[in-house]
Amino acid sequence: MHTSRSIPLSLAAPVVFFWASGYPTGALGVAAASPFLLTAVRLALAAAALGVIALVGGAVWPSGGAVGHSAVAGLLTHAMQFGGCYGGMAAGVPASITALVISMNPVLTAALAALLLREKLSRTRVLGLVLGVLAVLITLGGQVAAEGSWNPAILLTLLGLLGFSAGGLYQQRYCGGIDIRSGGAVQTSAAALVIAVIAVFEHGHVTHWAQAGIAVLWLVITGSVLGVSAYLRAVAVGGAARASALFCAVPPCTAVIAWPLLGETPSAAVVLGIALAAAACVLGTRTEARTPTPA
Repeated sequence: MHTSRSIPLSLAAPVVFFWASGYPTGALGVAAASPFLLTAVRLALAAAALGVIALVGGAVWPSGGAVGHSAVAGLLTHAMQFGGCYGGMAAGVPASITALVISMNPVLTAALAALLLREKLSRTRVLGLVLGVLAVLITLGGQVAAEGSWNPAILLTLLGLLGFSAGGLYQQRYCGGIDIRSGGAVQTSAAALVIAVIAVFEHGHVTHWAQAGIAVLWLVITGSVLGVSAYLRAVAVGGAARASALFCAVPPCTAVIAWPLLGETPSAAVVLGIALAAAACVLGTRTEARTPTPA
């Protein structure tokens, strides 16, 4: 029987850093360019990079219905997630809070899997879900108290979280046999087309070309190529539960990066939310012990 191993620090650290750095970098990007224009360019470049990797690696390309399934997975995972996150940050949602909300993905995915795929949701995972909701509510409550008003843009961030979780489940259900390299190219291409249409109506513009260009290149290289590759390697080494648990470390790492880079000083509510989110992710991704079956 195959037994998953622990993920070494040499692999875990890059996964956390690549994902965490994406939120402050995204905030810098939307400060220099319109959010959907930035997202469309990022996804288009990512599609080109993944397409080259697939061609060089001799990947088998999806055909027939598999193309449609890949496109739907891409719209959920990439268009909804990044469109929601960047749209929210452009409207004032801090990078650290965005990272905290998106870190709820493992917990929300477990809940959606129980609801849609009839997967068993244990008491431990229910507790994780409750803590996750509490973490978000405390963090958002702290933001409202600090700013004196509710920022409706957080709804875009929550939409991004929903897309991330739903996309993962759709991929699990319909895209299991598709090569991740060619499938990723199809996914990001479909997402780029849809976001590009939205960007046209956004009347996007760039106010700082150098800052926007550096942000996009960093997001493509570390997020879409290196980050995804490192994460998939972590899944192969330690299993999906251990790999997804690494996202517990993403919000605090994001807060550390955003402090000097963006001047976002983490409040007490954010620190408490991060602690609760970490506990929620650990519980939400915990592998349940199974009772041995008599031979």
